[in-house]
Amino acid sequence: MKKIIYFLFVSLIIVQACKSKENKESDSSSSSNEKKEEKKESEETSKKGYWTAKHEQDFIKACEGEIMSLKDTPDGKAIQATGVDIDEFAKKACSCALDKVEQTYENVSEADKDTNGINEIAQGCAKEVMKK
Repeated sequence: MKKIIYFLFVSLIIVQACKSKENKESDSSSSSNEKKEEKKESEETSKKGYWTAKHEQDFIKACEGEIMSLKDTPDGKAIQATGVDIDEFAKKACSCALDKVEQTYENVSEADKDTNGINEIAQGCAKEVMKK
């Protein structure tokens, strides 16, 4: 039962991290429209299978931030009571999610449009991390 709760919790966190990153991008999109016009053509953009280092770092930071924000909540304490190190879990789960999301989507905006796909990735990563 604890593993099922843990698994569902992880899935929701990873999905929320993707949405959180998308929301931050959309909030800044109005001011960044002007910046995009000034963007150099030679500047790197993310592609399926190869996101820029900045986009990867942003994804990991958002994902780990979402998981770590729950550390001192009742849900986080319940998970820690099962013997899970949330810090280590956040690193492993978010790394797994980044690898799979990056291979599947052009960018976070595209990933955010596919809730079912993100849920499958989150569930797969939760299973992988729990097995280890």
